Amino acid sequence: MLTKIIITLVILLVATAAGVYLAYSPLDSFTALNNASLFDNSTACWALVGVATAGLILGAARAFLKKKSEIQRDVVTRHGIGSFISHWFTAFGIFAAIASGIIMGMYFGFWAIGPFASTSGTVISPLNLHYFAVALTLFGAFFFVGDYIFSRNLTLLIPNLQDITKGFIGKYFLRRPWTREDKYLSSQKSAFVPYILIGLVVLVTGAVKVAAHIWPLKASIWGWATIAHDWFAAFTILYTIVHVALVVFLGHWPAFWSWFTGTMKTHEVEHEHAVWYEDLQTGTNKN
Repeated sequence: MLTKIIITLVILLVATAAGVYLAYSPLDSFTALNNASLFDNSTACWALVGVATAGLILGAARAFLKKKSEIQRDVVTRHGIGSFISHWFTAFGIFAAIASGIIMGMYFGFWAIGPFASTSGTVISPLNLHYFAVALTLFGAFFFVGDYIFSRNLTLLIPNLQDITKGFIGKYFLRRPWTREDKYLSSQKSAFVPYILIGLVVLVTGAVKVAAHIWPLKASIWGWATIAHDWFAAFTILYTIVHVALVVFLGHWPAFWSWFTGTMKTHEVEHEHAVWYEDLQTGTNKN
């Protein structure tokens, strides 16, 4: 399992490095990437649709092929290869998109950050890097969507009322005990829906901006899409910072490290994820 994880992460790192290299490469064979934005190429833009479609199909296939998690002596597999693909492709893509977006400048209507690429020539490379980042993000995100929907276990990440009132508000703000934690903590499930909604706005406004490179759109439409895109990109940054800060300050390290190892110790699952542990023992868990 660990070998597969390492191979997956190496492939991701190579893909990210290749995207950075191609975006900034001065070689003559890549002049198409350096003299014009990939977003100005209709074929390249439609390729993003192909990337998303491929992620969706492969994610759905993974949903039908994956095995249920089981207790194996002192460890439990919490994340399989498919989870690593969806999580880390999306994460690397988002980080690269944020970095390239800041270089190009972020506009919020009444104030802006940057741009740090001062001329039309120097903005092409970060714009192309943004393209590769979008491709990574779309693949990972739609892989997750296909896997999540066809796994037929929507309650895995959709919070119920108790998750919000007792597992999130009660546990962290009112300091009341709450032990009915599933595979994903109630706080994680409570944060999932707002994160997805923010991501949808970024996706839709980004699609409008891509369309503006292919078809003639009114400047007002493109302008408002840009402002909304950058605002919600900023929300993504803040949300991610809060997400990591909660792990650090609340000490959810076993769940955090499982995103690198794929496993958790059985006693940690029993202590931190009581509902999931019960399901694992009875074999009623779906994932």
